[in-house]
Amino acid sequence: MFKKTLLRSQLRKVLKSIPKQDISEQSQKISKQLQSIITKYHKTASDSSLVRKIGCFLSMDQGEVDTKYMLEWLFHPGTQSNLTNIEVYLPRCTSTTETGQVKLRKHSESNTPIDHPHLTFHKVDSLDTINKWKPQGKYQLREPPREIPDPLPPQMDIMIVPGVAFNIRNGARMGWGAGYYDDFIKRYILRYKTRPLLIGVCLKQQIVPEVELEPHDQFMDCIVAGDGSVNWINKDFT
Repeated sequence: MFKKTLLRSQLRKVLKSIPKQDISEQSQKISKQLQSIITKYHKTASDSSLVRKIGCFLSMDQGEVDTKYMLEWLFHPGTQSNLTNIEVYLPRCTSTTETGQVKLRKHSESNTPIDHPHLTFHKVDSLDTINKWKPQGKYQLREPPREIPDPLPPQMDIMIVPGVAFNIRNGARMGWGAGYYDDFIKRYILRYKTRPLLIGVCLKQQIVPEVELEPHDQFMDCIVAGDGSVNWINKDFT
C-alpha cells in the first residue's frame, strides 16, 4: 500500500504541472485511436445493426485525459464511420449507503460487509445534457443526476477507464484510491458473468514500469496512451 500511496503522490505533482495544451494534444490523439477501435469493433461484430453501448467518463479539469473530444465523436460519429447506433453511459459517484446496493467490501477484522463508495452508470443522450451539469463532489466532476431506483450496471460493449497510473506491459491500473472502477467491474461481472472490453486511457506521463497490485485490482484489455500508442494486452480482441 505504501508504494501505491507514494506513486499517487508523485504522479499528482507531475499531472498538475502538465500544460493544458499538452493535455489537449494528447487527448486528441487518444480520441482518434479510440474512434478507430470502436469503429473496427462495430464492423467486425456478427450483427452490425446492434446498438453499441459505450461507457465513458467526464474528465477532471486538470491532470487527466480530456474526454470531451471522445464524447463529441460518440454523440456525432459522422457518416464515414457508419456508426449511428451508439448509446453512451456515464458514471455517477455514490455509495451503498445511498443506493442500498450490495456491499462488496468487508471489515478487516470482523469480516462483515461494510458500506462503501461505488459507481452507477447512466445513459446520456446528448452533449447539451452534459453541458448543463455543474462540477460537484470531491473530484469536482460533472455527473448525471441520480435516478430512482439507482440503476444496476447496464450492459456495455466497451468501457473507457481512467486512472492515475498504467502499466502498458500487463494492463495493470492504479486509480485514485477509492476503488470506484474496480468495484464497478466486479459488480458488472457478478451480474453478467463477463465484462466489457476495458480500455484504459492515459497521458504519456501516466505510464509507469510497475503498478503494485492488490487482489481486487482489475486489468485492462487495452491501454491507449497520449503518445498515440495502442497497447493490446488481451489479444482476443485484436
